[in-house]
Amino acid sequence: MLLNDRLQPAAGAAISALDRGFLYGDGLFETVRTYRGRPFGLEQHLARLARSARTFRIPFERDAGYWRSRITRLLRANALVDVDAAVRLTVSRGAGPLGLLPPPGLYPTTLLVAAPLDRRLAMAQRRGVGVCFFPCRLVTATLPTHKTLHYLPAVLGKILAARARAFEALYLGADDTVLEGTTSNVFVVRRGTVVTPPLHGILPGVTRRFLEAVVRHARIPFREAPIRRRALLAADEVFLTASTIEVLPVVRVERHRVGAGVPGPITRRLQEAYAQLVAATLARGRTAHASPRSHPPPAGRAGAAQRKK
Repeated sequence: MLLNDRLQPAAGAAISALDRGFLYGDGLFETVRTYRGRPFGLEQHLARLARSARTFRIPFERDAGYWRSRITRLLRANALVDVDAAVRLTVSRGAGPLGLLPPPGLYPTTLLVAAPLDRRLAMAQRRGVGVCFFPCRLVTATLPTHKTLHYLPAVLGKILAARARAFEALYLGADDTVLEGTTSNVFVVRRGTVVTPPLHGILPGVTRRFLEAVVRHARIPFREAPIRRRALLAADEVFLTASTIEVLPVVRVERHRVGAGVPGPITRRLQEAYAQLVAATLARGRTAHASPRSHPPPAGRAGAAQRKK
């Protein structure tokens, strides 16, 4: 890991017991996927982190070049340059005296950790996964739009999903609308139209934004609209998006089969198109700007996003 810009083994790393990230969840994080040593969407992740940092008045280095060099250093140290990996950047306000009100002049704690992707992901992308519903209804507020260290509901959601032999738990609003997954955005396909919940009280996912551009470029009908629980159960196709999972088909919602019980044709098409966007972007050594028109896909199937899962 890279703790406060110092490369060291995780077992020997030490963070102050008074760090506000540990005591109060007073911090932020982003998880970036790397493809054979190259981060995808780094600028977009840092922009989201910067927006949240301004809201919570947590200073951090925003320059993409600064973090790209450190990600490369971390991947090399962990022999992860030749495989696909997940890199998490955590920024806390730092250590300080007890009390909710942070005193001025605290020095932020920064932490970079990297890990290879779960080997089961490739099979999940081919076959699809199951999801369940989070048991408590959530009241939307401004905080869900920020990726803070307050992740206890997501931890519980993953525990409940594992018990249900599901990949993810989906949050429901007080009005029984589907909001998002514990670590993902949700999409449904109904009569050929891709629908996703509007950005009100949910995290504005980086992959969600890329996928929206891919959908529009493919000229597939798309709209943002509330998705009721019963509409999700009646959908022709359902899929999740996030940086590490890309486009992940959902074939089961609790005990209900989605469509034919296999990944649907539009989901498959979007998996392919997203993989082509990633491959084309990385091949050109440029930053994706959520517009596949500026990065036309190469001919044939792009394998960069599907190798070394």
